[in-house]
Amino acid sequence: MPLPLRRLFSHALFRRSALFSISVIASTVVGLVSIKLITDVLGTAGWGNLYLLQAINQFASILVAFGWGATGPASVAALAPEDRRQFLVDSLFARVPLLLVVGPLAIILGIALGSDPAMAILATLTYTVPGVGAAWYFVGTNRPLALLAYDALPAILGQIAGLIAVVIVPALWAYLAATAAFTMGGVLVGLIVALRGQDGARLHRPAPSALAAEMRTQGHGLVTLLFGNLATTLPAVLLQIFSPTAVPVFGMVDRIFRYGVIVLGPILQAAQSWVGEQADLLRTRARTVMWFSIGIGLAGGVCFATLAPVFSQLLGSIEISPLLAVIGAIAFASECIGQLVGLAGLVALGQGRVLSRSAVAGAVVTVGLLIPATGFGGVTGALAVVALPLVGVAVWRAAALWRTTRPTPTLE
Repeated sequence: MPLPLRRLFSHALFRRSALFSISVIASTVVGLVSIKLITDVLGTAGWGNLYLLQAINQFASILVAFGWGATGPASVAALAPEDRRQFLVDSLFARVPLLLVVGPLAIILGIALGSDPAMAILATLTYTVPGVGAAWYFVGTNRPLALLAYDALPAILGQIAGLIAVVIVPALWAYLAATAAFTMGGVLVGLIVALRGQDGARLHRPAPSALAAEMRTQGHGLVTLLFGNLATTLPAVLLQIFSPTAVPVFGMVDRIFRYGVIVLGPILQAAQSWVGEQADLLRTRARTVMWFSIGIGLAGGVCFATLAPVFSQLLGSIEISPLLAVIGAIAFASECIGQLVGLAGLVALGQGRVLSRSAVAGAVVTVGLLIPATGFGGVTGALAVVALPLVGVAVWRAAALWRTTRPTPTLE
């Protein structure tokens, strides 16, 4: 084997990415099959309804997770082992009350946009409840097998059970009922496993002032994910209002985009736990991740442009034009760079404010242009407005990391 490849395969970052990939590969395959089967059984309109409910509740899940999903892995990786479980407990005292508020709001929005109340409730149980889970904790503590067993596996089994149910009972509620049962079970068991430990530390209820301070530190992560997700949730809602028949097309582009981000997940998870492990190598590792992200982004963009039209026909007989594929590819390449540089590099460097500022700026551009772009350009206009800010965010974050890791001149 050539020496460069041997060095790549032996690198700690590569090995961790491979371990975290186990759960991603399995969940992606099942997810792709589910799109095909649901489209065949319920039609493109039925799948479009499911996509809309998923978009609403995945946005709600980010609100519930309140930033821990973004900055939690890097934060917990930097803690002493005896302090990690308490960090998880502190987060639960914030996230569970948020679930009790945000969950009903997601249900109400789903009903307002035309979904059946039972389906809106089941969708919230399936896609919002994971916001209180321990997945990010398993990432930060470098436990890929626990992530597979208690996060990915319940979701996979739930999807399989849901596909069987929807074949027997061709209704969307049957699919959502099965996925909701497995999701809630996985979240509960995962938390129980994560909170068990042999470190001897006594867990306690956080003081309100300490919890408030901790929530403030998670603000940058919350804003980053919230406004980043808004770029795909808002177009789906607007298209449902102004042009419901366009939702399946946008949904297919977005779903392929999201599966690409899922594939990126193991690399991001490995980078988050790797960058912050050694303080003396922090800047060097952060810059390594930046160069790595550019290569990943370019390769991912080429794959997206080439494969998205093919996958859309195979999965749901929904046509993605070459123009939509290219726009999606630009968006995906930028997302790869922005996520790796931001969540793995800048967070570890203590530059979380750059994440939130760039995310807010991108969201402001998206929201400001989205309504006229969707009105005049339909799906193409909506997707172009999503892609443009992602490019700007990626450049902004990469430039910030470059400045932060630049060697400090020394005076002779």
